Amino acid sequence: MLGTMREYSRSIIIYVLFGIIIVVFVFTFNVSGQSSGCGGGDSSAHAALVTIGDTDLDMSDLYMGLALSADPPRPGPRTDPRSFQAELVYRSTRFARLRGDPKYRAYIPDPTHVSMIKARKVMDDLEETWLVSELARAQGMRVGPKEARSRIVPEFTDSDGVFKKKRYGNWVRWGLKTTLGRFEDFIRREILREKMIALITANVTVTDREARMAAKLRKEKREYEYVEISPDLLAEAITPSADEIAAFLAADEDKVKKYFEDHKGDYQVEPAFDYHVAKFSAASTRIMATVKDPEQRKALESSWTGAKEKADKALGRIAGLTGDQLRAAFEQMAKELSDDSRTRDRGGRVSAPVSLSIMASLNPEVFAALSGLKPAQASGLVKADDGYYIVLLDGKIPGKKRDFEQVKDRVAARLIAEEKADETAKTEADTVLALALKDQTRPLTAVATEANVPFAPKSPIKYNSTGEIPAMPETISGLAEWSPTSIPGLGDSEELASALKKLTSDAPVAKKVFRIPGSKALYVVRLKSAVEAGEPDKTEIASALDDLLPIKRQAYYRDWYSSLRNREASTGRFVEHEALTALIQDEIRSLEESAKQAEKETRK
Repeated sequence: MLGTMREYSRSIIIYVLFGIIIVVFVFTFNVSGQSSGCGGGDSSAHAALVTIGDTDLDMSDLYMGLALSADPPRPGPRTDPRSFQAELVYRSTRFARLRGDPKYRAYIPDPTHVSMIKARKVMDDLEETWLVSELARAQGMRVGPKEARSRIVPEFTDSDGVFKKKRYGNWVRWGLKTTLGRFEDFIRREILREKMIALITANVTVTDREARMAAKLRKEKREYEYVEISPDLLAEAITPSADEIAAFLAADEDKVKKYFEDHKGDYQVEPAFDYHVAKFSAASTRIMATVKDPEQRKALESSWTGAKEKADKALGRIAGLTGDQLRAAFEQMAKELSDDSRTRDRGGRVSAPVSLSIMASLNPEVFAALSGLKPAQASGLVKADDGYYIVLLDGKIPGKKRDFEQVKDRVAARLIAEEKADETAKTEADTVLALALKDQTRPLTAVATEANVPFAPKSPIKYNSTGEIPAMPETISGLAEWSPTSIPGLGDSEELASALKKLTSDAPVAKKVFRIPGSKALYVVRLKSAVEAGEPDKTEIASALDDLLPIKRQAYYRDWYSSLRNREASTGRFVEHEALTALIQDEIRSLEESAKQAEKETRK
């Protein structure tokens, strides 16, 4: 059971927990060109994309699914928290803009395996709806009119209890680009899917033995410490000599020029703001917009009242001041009142100037306020998504454009260091391992300090620890992310996980250097502490059972659906047509072009 559960549960619940908070059940959509709507006369809208039994899914069905589903983040660097939020919603929902029974939101595909090609993702979800509902109908399941209305009527009923039939009809026709009949059939199919989930998972249970084993594993804890030898960090610490740089340029100047052209943005100085900031935190307005419960919403709104009172008080502390008096008063105010933990101890001063592009992306409201200030001038209250801000502009750092001749020595030095870094990492890792094995009672902090001596004043060889790791997570959210082969701070490696289990207090150092798949870094690892498991009590066993049951049911359903899909495909009752493949390839090409354009914009 634990093996099956691990395969599926690693990421799903944490996505669902956040998704429940974030997903916005709204019914407003951008409308594409008229030709793609219902009655637009485009015969391609009726070409079969997928055939399930005697039913074809065509472009009309896909348009509807696309409109009901959340969008993935746009291509480009993920520097904006909104893009991470968008990806979270996209991966953790099926039809995000559709009213459904909340208890079935967890039965989604593994978010880590969801395609970022929206047409592919949405068609996968539609196929699941049709395949499961077809089986439900074959087994005699039906959806009554009252059940179907419960998914539609509340969203289109005004405060007086009047159902807005025309608004509902327009939304289906122009928003979803389908007919009332097709949409309401889809609603019934979604309800049938939920009924099938309830049916097939009803008898899934967690045995007392499984719950007891899980509770016991939660009490067993081990902590590891490790030294990381990263080629990337070593490259930053390696300083080639002037003779090495000159020789490299003489032999490989074309290579240096190409690197410069490919990474030109790295060698330019972007305009930046140097400033002080005081923040007065409140609940995110984006999250508040998703909260329907009146009491919860009232509590969140009250945070804005408190933030405003605090911000007004702070603004009063600097009112009418200029020059050095303003700066001194601002810094004292920020130390006492600001909620920004990153700048508060420095009196609100940012640790380093922030580039204009990053500022505009991360906090457009603060960017706009700073753009309107002169040096040594403070703003009024700036309302942003997560509270109020007051900023004091210290200065705007001008940008600088540098050509190849100005930076060629730096580029050559970088390439030389990168070429040396991999071999240096292997040598240093062997040195660290030898030091650790020489005296296994010696903490790895001391080993790392000794290994860094040749690189002073830099310290590219890093020490860290995993913290206490239970043999099985203690919370449902932790269980959702859990994989026995994933080591906090290190990554996922079956080889390393197996080696760590064999470490003892008498022989705490692993006898080889490890490389985690997907990483260039090398690691030397030592058992720092171990707590043996005791027998769990009844409360601990009951808690483990409650946490395991929903995940076991989710895993069972996903396995069941995978088998259904494969069986229907093998019998020819489920067929994807070339039209779908072509459509998906078109989207891939479009995304690739968008990604290239975003990269160009980033480098400007």
